[in-house]
Amino acid sequence: MSSDQIPSEYFDLIRDVLKNKGDATQERPLKRRKRRRAVTSELESGYENPQPTEAKIVVNLDSDPELEDKPGASNTISLVSDGEVQHTEASEDGAESDEAYESEEFEDVSADEMQMPSDNLSVTINVNKKDSQSKKESSKIQKNMCSNEDRKFRTHMHCLYLLCLMCHGHIINHWLNNSKMNRKLSGMIPEKVFDMLHPEKDEELPLRSTRKLLDGLKKAMEIWQKHWRIMQRYKGVNCYMRYWDELQICDKSRKTLTKNDFIKGILKGVGDRDVATQGFVALLRSCNVNARLVMSCQPPDFTNLKKSYGTEKKVSYEDMTKYPVFWCEVWDKFSKKWITIDPFCKKTIEQVRLSSKFEPRGVSPCKRNAMRYVIGFDRKEGCRDITRRYCQWFNSKTRKKRITKEAFGERWYERVLASLHKRKRTKIDDYEDAYFDQRNQDEGMPDNMQDFKGHPYYVLEKDIRQNQVLKSGCKECGYLKLHNKTNQVLKVYSKKDIIDLKSAKQWYMEGRILKTGARALKTVEKKRGRFTDPEEQEEERLYQFDDTELYVAPLATRSGEIETNTFGNIEVFVPSMIPANCCLVESPVAIKAASFIRIKFAKAVTAFKFEKGRSVKPSITGVVVALWFRDALVAAIDGITQANAEEKHIEHELEALSYWHNLITKLRIKNKLNSEYGKVNEEESSTVVSQPLIANRFDEEASMTDSGDEFPQGGFLPTDINHDGTSHNETSDNEIEEPGGFVPTNSNSSNANPDADYHDNEIVGNGGFITTRNQSPAGVTEYEEIKEPGDNLEPEDIDNQESHLDEDYKDFMDELDMSEQDMSD
Repeated sequence: MSSDQIPSEYFDLIRDVLKNKGDATQERPLKRRKRRRAVTSELESGYENPQPTEAKIVVNLDSDPELEDKPGASNTISLVSDGEVQHTEASEDGAESDEAYESEEFEDVSADEMQMPSDNLSVTINVNKKDSQSKKESSKIQKNMCSNEDRKFRTHMHCLYLLCLMCHGHIINHWLNNSKMNRKLSGMIPEKVFDMLHPEKDEELPLRSTRKLLDGLKKAMEIWQKHWRIMQRYKGVNCYMRYWDELQICDKSRKTLTKNDFIKGILKGVGDRDVATQGFVALLRSCNVNARLVMSCQPPDFTNLKKSYGTEKKVSYEDMTKYPVFWCEVWDKFSKKWITIDPFCKKTIEQVRLSSKFEPRGVSPCKRNAMRYVIGFDRKEGCRDITRRYCQWFNSKTRKKRITKEAFGERWYERVLASLHKRKRTKIDDYEDAYFDQRNQDEGMPDNMQDFKGHPYYVLEKDIRQNQVLKSGCKECGYLKLHNKTNQVLKVYSKKDIIDLKSAKQWYMEGRILKTGARALKTVEKKRGRFTDPEEQEEERLYQFDDTELYVAPLATRSGEIETNTFGNIEVFVPSMIPANCCLVESPVAIKAASFIRIKFAKAVTAFKFEKGRSVKPSITGVVVALWFRDALVAAIDGITQANAEEKHIEHELEALSYWHNLITKLRIKNKLNSEYGKVNEEESSTVVSQPLIANRFDEEASMTDSGDEFPQGGFLPTDINHDGTSHNETSDNEIEEPGGFVPTNSNSSNANPDADYHDNEIVGNGGFITTRNQSPAGVTEYEEIKEPGDNLEPEDIDNQESHLDEDYKDFMDELDMSEQDMSD
């Protein structure tokens, strides 16, 4: 289409568009106004605020993944200074540049209109889903951890379970030495095999004799495998490891193994795999072979701190029984080593070198069978720990799972082994200890940094402590490369090249002092106390053992005087710090005894007590005296101790007598009540007015007396009703009732004042309760009285008569050496 054919209206529209476009480019585009809030300090702004408060700055972090993807979107709060907070909101389209801040088109705000920022600003933090999930997982792990009390329980239960397993192995080993059983088992071995089990020593090549012994053991194993006819499955876990939540499960259907059943099972060839292996040990012993029973004890793992295990403990029977817990060892006198035999599980014979086939490997088998305690029981009832032979990484991995990793556990374990070891030490034990030392050297360094922690032979350079130094001229024994981003190489040193250093005070606590001219190998900063000024930090010099010598205390004089410190004490932290002609006597009453017999002594400070607030107080446990005063001091201590014991015994007797006094008094009152008013059944006593009502009866009695009504019989309400319809507490107007219960009245003076005799005569007998007389007021039914000596006496004669106690009671009181007046008191 040509320009002539285009209408003129189109050209007019184009002109208008171009004109508007030019105007738009000349004008500056409208921009979004920025909000800027500046907070200056109180001194700069000039605002008066006499009570300064801490400003809490809160950040609003809204993590929106959609806005994070946009490069121009941002919402930040930046802290410019201590007194200024700058809040900037960027545009959503991201078109603003730094020129916006140079613009002067801001809203004018006067200083008077500025508002001080609030002290507390709210903070809102929105966490991503990944962070919340990780927190949930960590909280679940923390919830599944056992408490400190459970840890202590598991440690003690681990020791108890281990002790029971070791005792079980000791008893089984004792049963294997049964003479009757061994006679029957010896007939199963032919003479040819018997000769192979006892070969002659080959002087030229001892290895030949070892080879014959191995062949004889193989033949004997084949014979025993044929003898064992029925191989039973384990009932439950048996001797394999249990989890902590399984200890509460008790299998009552399982029968206790007795000695007769055990011997019958071996002779008949019927039983599980453990009994079959134990029978093979008895077979070799019947042939006079030095064979010992080996047991891998499986107590619960006390290092596992989980509360529940879930699906962790689901292990198949095949995986659980893949490795044995019982096997056999035979001593090879030609090679001076033990030969390991397993006739049923592994069906192998081996001489352990570096690694053993009996050490469990794999995740599933190790859940029920973790090799930690391997105990050997020989035919002479010897007991030895031989775990070192079968664990390749004993020092780096296995040792952390044993109770012997702590000092107290090691002492306990040694005592248990000593109690089960019934024979003397032999040369075989020396050969075995030398073999174990060689195994420790051949183990080598661990291959990861975690296994170096607490290792008994190696230490990393970064793990050397502040009070340790390396020997001069020592070299590293290896390197460890970390497989991480840094790929750092760490030096490894032997612990033999590490020197432990101590300060002069620490050496003195061990009974040693510095030599003359000793030089410190290292200087460190002294530990700062709670109230120590940080600027006044002191340095402490550390010395090695070779720079010290034994402290020798000065001798006591002929008179027994002992040299003391400025506090009048003598420090005895170790026995070598006691003077040569003196002795230490420890007793709570040692100071009292020495002062009593007036001998010269010195208070002995044997330790220090650390109390709250880091206060240190000396612990005085005894005295140091000269040797010639020792016998006198010990005798005085014995006398004071015996006197104290007698005093405690007398106090105990007096306390017991007071209890008897209270009991007899109560029984006497009860007997008197029963004799005067009759016995009350237990059922009837439960229906009596409650104790609070009885306590309030005295208040009611005062008000009733004013109206002319009184309670007869000392507060006891008789329930018997007369024939005329009146009860015991009903009286006539012109009659005065007897004060029944407490004060007796004269039978001849019924109309006299009832309190006259009470003021004239003091009533002592009858336990405070007085029976009614024969002459009763009209309308009152008499009680059935039980006549006793002294009932017909007048009040004036009561003081001159003996108590009406029976003879048995008087004899009992004479034995207690107590009078009637003492009882009333």
